[in-house]
Amino acid sequence: MFLKLLSYPRSLLATVMLPIITVIASAAMILVTFIYPNRWLEDQIVYAWTRTTCWMFGVKVIVKGWENVPKGGYLYVFNHTSFFDIFAMSGYLGSFRFGAKIELFNIPVFGWGMRRAGILPIARNRREEVFKVYKEAEKRIANGERFALAPEGTRQHQETLGSFKSGPFIFAINAKAPIVPVVVKGAAAIMPKGNWVPNWGVWTRTITLEVLPPVDTSIYTIEQRPVLQEHVRNLMLPHFPGAK
Repeated sequence: MFLKLLSYPRSLLATVMLPIITVIASAAMILVTFIYPNRWLEDQIVYAWTRTTCWMFGVKVIVKGWENVPKGGYLYVFNHTSFFDIFAMSGYLGSFRFGAKIELFNIPVFGWGMRRAGILPIARNRREEVFKVYKEAEKRIANGERFALAPEGTRQHQETLGSFKSGPFIFAINAKAPIVPVVVKGAAAIMPKGNWVPNWGVWTRTITLEVLPPVDTSIYTIEQRPVLQEHVRNLMLPHFPGAK
């Protein structure tokens, strides 16, 4: 009961602090990428920002299936229910870059930092622009970079698995990059869609990131994209009882 009472001011204070540390991290990213571009340093900024955010809100992160993460370039696909999917994965699943809705890139400092970090700008409902971004990212993934995309296209209102969009799978096939499914559990309760104060009334919660075995996309053609898409979704589906 005592910790529950403490959670209210803690969550309010952390909510106030989050924009401040976000601006600091974004400014640091801009400076580093202009003055001394270095992927290791850029990753340390990302880790510091995301792990500090999880700590401030009392979020613990557990990673399962590390042995399934391949070497070289690959594409994480994950179920998306909360902004804390992003914090947990960015902080604890190694070096990679997300795809994020393009509107976020218009936010001063934060958006500039995202561009400098190499985040992929995803323009929803503008298919040609999205595939142009994917085409440019194919070269990066061939050089060993990793990315993460939410195939559902948007956050779900509860912890379930929505229908998948085709974009991430076309990208993976064209890039000949393995797809690594990640099942995210626990993030929906921390900050559901439409909620602006994380972990309200709860002192601590845990997010579990379960990395599933990679899927070889080199055996699929673009015409077989629906088969690949269904296969990956079926791998994740047993982790969501009630989802169809």
